Amino acid sequence: EYCLVLNRLALCCKDQEMFAEAETFFLTSLSLRPESDSHEIAVVWHNLAVNYQRSGRIEKAIEAFGQALEMQKADSQCDPLTLSATMQQMGHCLIDNCQSQEALSLLEASLLLRKEHLPEEHIDFAKAVG
Repeated sequence: EYCLVLNRLALCCKDQEMFAEAETFFLTSLSLRPESDSHEIAVVWHNLAVNYQRSGRIEKAIEAFGQALEMQKADSQCDPLTLSATMQQMGHCLIDNCQSQEALSLLEASLLLRKEHLPEEHIDFAKAVG
């Protein structure tokens, strides 16, 4: 699929610190995906947010992580731990942008979500070491 190739090209560019090229590929991929493809759209928004974060465009990263979170919440198939990871990354961007209160709320929600959905063996391990 063409969108998948665009996303992979974008990831390669991001890894090579070719952030502007990566952004172009991510945005093109987003524009070509049908709205019903919420899972893949969320993945692209998340990857775009990481691209912005790595390039130092923190406000753009926060916006893109927000879009990823919206799509993840709308996706009934979204893994809660994936949602939690996106929340954590957005929280770090909020800290970098001196929005500590918003970061605290988001990180607390992420921690609660993680705690609710950790596999049983992780809970037993946490009790043993904690």
